Amino acid sequence: MDLKNISLFKTLNQKMTWLNERQKVLAQNLANANTPGYVSKDLKKVSFQSHLNNASSNSDSQSATVMQVEEPGHIGGGMGGVSARFEIKQINTDYLETTPDGNTVDLEGELSKMADVQMEYTMATNLYRKHVGMLKTALGRR
Repeated sequence: MDLKNISLFKTLNQKMTWLNERQKVLAQNLANANTPGYVSKDLKKVSFQSHLNNASSNSDSQSATVMQVEEPGHIGGGMGGVSARFEIKQINTDYLETTPDGNTVDLEGELSKMADVQMEYTMATNLYRKHVGMLKTALGRR
């Protein structure tokens, strides 16, 4: 049985890929915490409504949601035949403090975001594991 053909597992795979890439971007922010002029970045959140709109506008059942990137070389390829591209954006908000050298990385905020990513990833892996268990039970292999 190929789990890549089941939409639930494909969606969980995409979510885990997005979380993995977000963790990389947040780690890059932490690595550049002392770099003058560095502006912290984050991945653009994928809205559920836009995902539904894309799915309903495409009549092809094989279509996948394709996310945009800032530059083509940022995140290449895909996992499991599903295109996995994400949009990295600079954070420009009023509540961020800028140091005198122009750096906008907030260590506490970045660590908080990393903890959120870890919790969401754990939830996604638990859902994946539970659904595999349910499939095994349905097939009588437990």
